[in-house]
Amino acid sequence: MSESGVEAAAQAARDAAAAVRTYVPGYPVTALGEALQAQIAVSEKVALEIALGASATGLRSVVLVKQMGMNVLLDPLVISATHGIGSGLVVIAGDDLGPKGSQTEMDSRYFGPLAKLPVLDPKDPAYLHASLMEAFSLSEHLRAPVIVRVTAQLLAAHGPPIQPRPEKAPGQRLEREIWELTAKGRQQRHSEMTMASARQAAESSVTNRLEISGDIGIIASGRAAALAEGLGVSLLTIGYAYPLPERLVRRFIDGHRLVLVAEEPEPFIESHLAMSPRVRGKLSGHLPHGLLNRSDIISALEGLEERPARRPLVYESVAERGYEGICEGCPFAPLFSALAAVDVPVAGDAGCAIRASREPFASVDMAYGLGSAAAVASGFAQKGIALLGDFALAHSGLQGLINAVWQKRDLLAVVIKNDVAAMTGGQPSPDLTAALQALLPVRRLHLPAPVVEVEALIREELAMPGPRAVVAEGMCAKKWKM
Repeated sequence: MSESGVEAAAQAARDAAAAVRTYVPGYPVTALGEALQAQIAVSEKVALEIALGASATGLRSVVLVKQMGMNVLLDPLVISATHGIGSGLVVIAGDDLGPKGSQTEMDSRYFGPLAKLPVLDPKDPAYLHASLMEAFSLSEHLRAPVIVRVTAQLLAAHGPPIQPRPEKAPGQRLEREIWELTAKGRQQRHSEMTMASARQAAESSVTNRLEISGDIGIIASGRAAALAEGLGVSLLTIGYAYPLPERLVRRFIDGHRLVLVAEEPEPFIESHLAMSPRVRGKLSGHLPHGLLNRSDIISALEGLEERPARRPLVYESVAERGYEGICEGCPFAPLFSALAAVDVPVAGDAGCAIRASREPFASVDMAYGLGSAAAVASGFAQKGIALLGDFALAHSGLQGLINAVWQKRDLLAVVIKNDVAAMTGGQPSPDLTAALQALLPVRRLHLPAPVVEVEALIREELAMPGPRAVVAEGMCAKKWKM
């Protein structure tokens, strides 16, 4: 009998009495959002703002987002650090390491120093449960959100079952005395008091673990700490990526001849310790960038006293990894074919449209993120097309269209309306057709339809001046159960 990281996190949310749970679906947090029965929000910023309102009025809350969603919620997150909150608010940041369901790889630990908020980085499901419980308590003590970084690998990992340990939420509310301080005063208080308390918490956390064995040591956090166990050397597992438990780390380094820092994917911890001549890791070339294997750590230990050889750079290709294209029977295939036949630039989104970027369609030229297509197309040197899904429209694409109408940009927006977020599991999408019709001229296209008819409609709309839209409606071939 074992329990996954997803199950451990869901148990922690129940034990902590997190009454409000919000998320934006996306790998690797979709399954966790479903396990928590979290409420879907149209964007990560909205998800956090709902949680902030809940916290301010006495409800514990948790927000789940994938790595790139951390960028979207950053504005209210940074402000909340010094503004203050009420009951515990935890942001679970899901990193897609060795990206499988994302356009890029990110390390969410960097949001700690950026937002000046604590970041916990658990190594396994049991530590994930403990980290989340500690995060809720710490959030209330600091009156600030706390970030817990998880990875796809951690959520899929298994460990012993965790016994329920339910807590009673304290019902702490936002203190209005914050308005007696200036923005500078809030920042001073946060730096001198809040972060000082966070540093104390990092030193004494139950998620730290120390094992001493010889004069060679490893400092590790996250999944890398689990990989580094049982290698016959000292091991310091630190539960906080930010702020670092500096006294604990310094004593460990001073007590060992050489120390390897094992972490994923970036040298976040190592960069704070690299001034020490005893420290080795990714920056020194002893460990590879990105995901680690246990064999990487063993090899690094064997060559710790040597200057590492330069690693050959082999860039992963689509052909090597494999590529998932448009689903068989997709009703939007005629649309993708028609767009490929029209000689204008096409900006896509991080949804189904991105799968039309390669043959046999090759109809999407660029995709800069969810909701970006309309604004990107507004900047084209010639009239072009923005291809976006209905969830992308709700997420942030509508803002790009509002700006296009306001600035009288010449573009055609084509909305894939299948009423679901098909790339993340078929979650329902809001119907914004009426909002579009109030904003700009809209033609509706029912798919599937012959490619020649779809192409003719697209060309007609491109010939018309100003911003316009085509709402292409069809049922997703996966036939999600709503």
